[in-house]
Amino acid sequence: MATPHAGQRVTSARAIRYVAEKDVAEARAAAGPPGVPSAEGIELLLADGGSVVLSSGTDWTLKVSTGRWPDLPEWCWPAESWRYERIDEIGAPGLDEIVAFSETTNEVAETSGAVLQFPSGRMTIRSGEAVTWEIVPTEPRN
Repeated sequence: MATPHAGQRVTSARAIRYVAEKDVAEARAAAGPPGVPSAEGIELLLADGGSVVLSSGTDWTLKVSTGRWPDLPEWCWPAESWRYERIDEIGAPGLDEIVAFSETTNEVAETSGAVLQFPSGRMTIRSGEAVTWEIVPTEPRN
């Protein structure tokens, strides 16, 4: 299993979305709090050519696995029912080199999320019915 770690450079991030049925896609988009993006998973594209997928398991725990970029994960079947969508901020200057990666746990000590810390901000990822994420800039120091 590939886990992101300090020093890795992320060139881009992609949301993995199920798009076969409009109603399902709309339900997934509404799975998180209002204004919080969601998808079935996130694929981080690494400068070394590899990739890492963060997705929700059937038990809503966060699963971290080696990606197959540019191919979709094996669980995206049939492939024509899925697509990648770019997450614009990740890979931009300041949001490209991982400073730290930590997993978060739920009340029964299962991995339920992760935090990717970058020089200019952090990406918080949470698993559940769908994967949600939030990108928060780091406050500048005076």
